[in-house]
Amino acid sequence: MKNKENFDVLTIVDNEELIDLIQTILGDICLGSSFHQSLTKLYFNIGSRETIGTKLAEYFSSKTFKYEWETLEKEDWHLDWKGFFNSIIIDDKLAIIPHWEKKLSVQYNIKIKPGMAFGTGHHETTWLMLNQMLTYVQPGMRVLDLGTGSGILSIAANKLGAIKIDSVDNDSECQNNYFENLKLNEINKGITFYNKDILTWTRMDFDLILANINRNIIEQLIPQFKNTTSIILLSGLLATDFDFIQDVINNNKLRVKEKLVKGEWICLTVISK
Repeated sequence: MKNKENFDVLTIVDNEELIDLIQTILGDICLGSSFHQSLTKLYFNIGSRETIGTKLAEYFSSKTFKYEWETLEKEDWHLDWKGFFNSIIIDDKLAIIPHWEKKLSVQYNIKIKPGMAFGTGHHETTWLMLNQMLTYVQPGMRVLDLGTGSGILSIAANKLGAIKIDSVDNDSECQNNYFENLKLNEINKGITFYNKDILTWTRMDFDLILANINRNIIEQLIPQFKNTTSIILLSGLLATDFDFIQDVINNNKLRVKEKLVKGEWICLTVISK
């Protein structure tokens, strides 16, 4: 009999002020997260507990917070997530809804099936990106979505009128979920998925570039943007990252046009100088 795939799940209780820092520190190995009231669940490949325990002890030796581990079978993951996924409405125009619910009375509805890409709009960075996209995506635009994950930003771009969207991600876990979400939203043209490392992507001739990733990757991406005339939306950044990232942006012939803040997180709108 084939062994079932499992995940290690770290549940953190009642400590919202540390969640953002923990996610940032564990960002390279965390598969995703879910949030519900006082609970945050972080998902990892099986066998990660010792590494994570060491990192938590190193960075938070002076902090006290409650957490516990569980093992979750992959086939049960959607059931685990179902209780955490509620609809989200952004600016009374765009709704992110779980695939089992009916559309809401707003202009744009995006149906999402929770998957290992974990883009559901619940995290502040995704909310920030979607909010800014309502302002910056115009009909007929060409859009590049770097680190597309579940495809939520690409789907939003399509619904907002973009006619060409290139979605790039090298995480094999996200592909099935990405295409499931396209199907749920009845999108069958105008979007192309590329399974490759976003740091090797060289074409930047788009009207709008989206990158909701993490500080380390964004720092490496910014030099690739210096000759583009695109509008660039960057998130996955903590508010404390701003001064550092702004210096990197300025040093690459770009400038920050706008900074939007939600909780501990920021979204930057970047243009050429």
